[in-house]
Amino acid sequence: MKKISALVSAAASLIDRAATWLLFLLLLVMTCITFAQVVTRYVFNFSITWSEELARFLFIWSIFAGIPSLIFRSGMTAFDLILARLRGKTAKCAALLLSAAGLLFFHLMAHGSFPLVQRQFAQQATSLPVPMGLVYIVIPVSGFTAMFMIVENLLRVLAEGGKTS
Repeated sequence: MKKISALVSAAASLIDRAATWLLFLLLLVMTCITFAQVVTRYVFNFSITWSEELARFLFIWSIFAGIPSLIFRSGMTAFDLILARLRGKTAKCAALLLSAAGLLFFHLMAHGSFPLVQRQFAQQATSLPVPMGLVYIVIPVSGFTAMFMIVENLLRVLAEGGKTS
């Protein structure tokens, strides 16, 4: 169990690093585009027509792409006050229950978003030549990656015999 947990943890760590770099790039581009829009509007009296839409799309991506990283780093809000007091089998049962609830939620989010993504590939964005499906594809990807991170956390808890981190 410990070898499987270590292998899954290593994969989760790689995914977390990739997500961190993706978030950095998304926020950097979003900040630069928004700053450029403010400068061109107030200094040059000219508006970049596609900047607001791109910033909104990047914001959507940054929110959903950050979820798996938050789960991996235990940054999601949880029942910390209760879990901190639990030990042994009670802690494992609570971790199992919370993991099952998280898996169910992200499973519903990932699978429930497929029809939305499929429908939106036929629709074009207003000012950018991008299918809206590319904007919303991050929802199922984030859901499945979040499920992987929850499984990693659960395997780590079961292998270590401790409580969730």
